[in-house]
Amino acid sequence: MTEDRPMENGKTGGGAPEWLALALDCPPMDVRGILADGTDPYALLMEAASAVAPGGVLVVDAPFNPSPLRRVLAGCGFSSYGRKLSEGHWRVFFHQDGGADWESGAEVEVLPEGAMTWREEDGVHIDVRKLTPPNPLVAIIRLIESIGGAETVVVHHDRQPQLLAPELAERGWHIARMTSETANIRLWLERIS
Repeated sequence: MTEDRPMENGKTGGGAPEWLALALDCPPMDVRGILADGTDPYALLMEAASAVAPGGVLVVDAPFNPSPLRRVLAGCGFSSYGRKLSEGHWRVFFHQDGGADWESGAEVEVLPEGAMTWREEDGVHIDVRKLTPPNPLVAIIRLIESIGGAETVVVHHDRQPQLLAPELAERGWHIARMTSETANIRLWLERIS
């Protein structure tokens, strides 16, 4: 199934941004193999982004929606639009236009352990993929303890966290569901009702 909904500026609907036409002929930088080999492509992506001239485009193929990268590049002046082409294959288009759309205004918080958090429609997201143990567990627990109500927490992890479930249970939370893609495990955490 293709995801045609734009991911800019909180807009919904089926229309793509006007600048997308500029990016359709640009060959994508495919980082799926790099991630599958266990290597972080962040430095390569930042190098490629720094070479994009104002008004230019960068296209990235990834195994998941790279929300943290999109936020970082928004801070560097890029608007972005993403499409899920198939399971485990996202294509994200970046346009160097001053970051006029979507994530340039997004709030990303970096927790003391180095985890990034942000809010999307499905809840509060936390990315702990680059952290060494026990920091992912500490960051996740810190976040759930700060949340009130029935908010969902979506964890982006690079491995299945063995010690998380008992810690969640002690605090009245559980793993509601989990998906696994190359170099990305997602867990949806919810309060036990």
